[in-house]
Amino acid sequence: MKYIGTGMTSLTNRQLAAGKGTFVADYKPEGMLHMAVLRSPYASARIRSIDTKAAEQMPGVVYVITGQEVAANMNPIFEAYDTAAMGAKGVKWYALVPERVRFVGECVAAVVAEDKWTARAAADAIEVDYEELQPVTDPEKAMEPGAPLVEPEWGDNILVTRDFRSGDPDKAFAEADGTISGVVKQHRYTGAAIEPRAYLANYDPYQDLLTFHASTQNPHPMRVFLAETLGIPETSIRVIQPHVGGGFGLKIPTFQEEPLLAYLARKLQRPIRFVAERTEDLLAGGHAREERLYYEVAYKKDGTVTGLRAKVIADVGAPSALCGWGQSFVTSYCIPTCYKIPNNRVQLFSVVTNKCPWNAYRGYGKEAASFMMDRIMDNVARETGLDRAEVRLRNYIQPHEFPYSQVSGAMLDSGDYPKALRKVLDMIDYENFPAMQAAARKEGRYLGIGIGQELTPEGCSMPRSTLLGGWDGCTVRVNPSGQVTILTGVTSPGSGNETAIAQIVADELGVSIDHIKVIQGDTDTCPYGLGNYSSRSIIMGGSAAKVAANELREKMLKVASKLLEVAPDDVDAEDDKFFLKGAPTRFVTFKEVASTVYRDCHGKAAFDVEPGLEATRYFKHPNVYHQPDTQGRFSSYPSWPNQAVAIIVEVDPETGKFKIVRYCAVHDSGVVINPLLAEANLHGGFVQGIGGAAFEHLVYDESGQLLTTTFMDYTCPTAVDVPSFEVAHQETPSPFTPLGTKGVGESGVTGPLGGLCSAIENALADRNVRLTELPLTPSRVWEAISAAQGGNR
Repeated sequence: MKYIGTGMTSLTNRQLAAGKGTFVADYKPEGMLHMAVLRSPYASARIRSIDTKAAEQMPGVVYVITGQEVAANMNPIFEAYDTAAMGAKGVKWYALVPERVRFVGECVAAVVAEDKWTARAAADAIEVDYEELQPVTDPEKAMEPGAPLVEPEWGDNILVTRDFRSGDPDKAFAEADGTISGVVKQHRYTGAAIEPRAYLANYDPYQDLLTFHASTQNPHPMRVFLAETLGIPETSIRVIQPHVGGGFGLKIPTFQEEPLLAYLARKLQRPIRFVAERTEDLLAGGHAREERLYYEVAYKKDGTVTGLRAKVIADVGAPSALCGWGQSFVTSYCIPTCYKIPNNRVQLFSVVTNKCPWNAYRGYGKEAASFMMDRIMDNVARETGLDRAEVRLRNYIQPHEFPYSQVSGAMLDSGDYPKALRKVLDMIDYENFPAMQAAARKEGRYLGIGIGQELTPEGCSMPRSTLLGGWDGCTVRVNPSGQVTILTGVTSPGSGNETAIAQIVADELGVSIDHIKVIQGDTDTCPYGLGNYSSRSIIMGGSAAKVAANELREKMLKVASKLLEVAPDDVDAEDDKFFLKGAPTRFVTFKEVASTVYRDCHGKAAFDVEPGLEATRYFKHPNVYHQPDTQGRFSSYPSWPNQAVAIIVEVDPETGKFKIVRYCAVHDSGVVINPLLAEANLHGGFVQGIGGAAFEHLVYDESGQLLTTTFMDYTCPTAVDVPSFEVAHQETPSPFTPLGTKGVGESGVTGPLGGLCSAIENALADRNVRLTELPLTPSRVWEAISAAQGGNR
């Protein structure tokens, strides 16, 4: 392999670094209008009436729309998940709410105007008479009898439940040498892409064609969602994804503004653009995470965990058509992650509240499961007096036990968790850290070392879902001059997957990557695919590209062998040549073979092959199980990357502040196509993980008002807040993909959660500090120190 395994900069780097990328906000078609949205100021309220007269009379205003028109002319927004297939409760969610608002920021009315300032002023001039209702903002209070109902027709606030069981937990607890119990709390936070949500809709009535430019991750599913919501054929919609300034799951459709903009463009027959403000994205652009995980653990004196009871209570916000609530299912589905625990009961309660709905965010619930298991392993080590690494090593699933089925039915494909942990401990010099820690303590410095273990299943595939499927497609095309065009169903939010796909095809065809062009994100030109989420681009899209390229390779080898007058099995391809194995100086060029197929199809070399060099192939992952009655399990994630991290911190016990001194990681995503881009993705994941562990927090008050609506309040880490990262790769190939790939896009966000808690506790081991709740702000760490000392400072 010439390209696979080689670090290469992204094919888009030069264009983007020069500032020549094209984003939605760069499109300015003639006659373009602007849309602004009026959002609910209440977490729960009925809409008595809406007065739009003042807005309609403002100069420059073209149109004003309310939920009554939307409900009369549009369908409810099409669901990303099929809630019925998941045994969950659904909701009719319109592009503008017609009667009742359920969270601050929900879309109530909209204005279209000649410029965005007029649109914003007119939207603010709309007068809405609300009847404010009692909101519910705490998930456990929402579960109580008599709690205010987010959806009155449901009868309660439970969206979905699960109860996974294996073995005999009661017996395990009865026979245990010891038990522990506790809770870990993960707070509410979200992604902060440099580019907010942005869309441009343009309707051509003569072609009956709506062209929808979107900063989205999923053009083809978006086309379906728009068509279903508007009640028009998919063939009347073209979705184009230009460059995207970050996605992280939060640009997965469908938001209210998307079908609303499409409807208005068709109605007014003029191009209309909407670009969200940062406050709008923080209010209504999708939230994530907020979960409480209660646990009870049974263990033996040697550190073996024999039983686990876990209860996950997830605050998924108001129900919507977005796919975010599925994160709560994934949390319960992943437990007990990397560990072989024979007796389990895992319960899930996905609870709706009057907060912004969850949408997908990097990690998608997997991080909470690993965070809880990190805290459990550290606590078992503390209770038994064993080393934290020793307890993990004793409980890991072993390499020879894969594929391995967990309590939820999840089928883990491959891994070598002990090897990764030992490697990262060697990297950070774990064995000699106590001496380093003691020396620092003599200087009045508090150093601590922590371990984090993440398991990040990828390639999500859910039953009957338009969006989430374990497959994707790719077209590979060779022209008569020998250049290669790849058209993929997967897309890139800036992650560089187009480069890795080009590397796969280059190796398969034996052609220089300089002769390859990759096209993504256009529903009229690319094969149908599901886009970018769950680190699927290489797992699914890369596999489809390899299969399609292999089809062309076999065809071209057949033609080349006749030109060389040898058997096809005696020919290989590399460096733009087809050559005789063992005699590379005897060759024909890639261009000659392509030219022969197109220009001499009736000649001796190509008469028995079909003219043209184009193949469209789809790859369907075999490690997905959607038929529990016949297959014996339900498993929605086919690929299971993992990572071990070791972190050294320095803590100031007087203030609770800490800094990261070293951060080491060993990541296993199977066969790595491009180590440079894999590490770039990991670095981004580390920073987001550190941000979630210690900085970012979406804070609501009891009335459901979001208090962190700007970057002044919602703080993100900067370059000065994070260390240099030391990364090593471990390759444990997946047995289920053509190249053994697993995916790397979501990795990195999980390790800091448990790793930083572990390191801070270790730094303050003599004070018996316990950290159970995120984020690890200085005040929270200080409070934990104070609590450990009985409140005496």
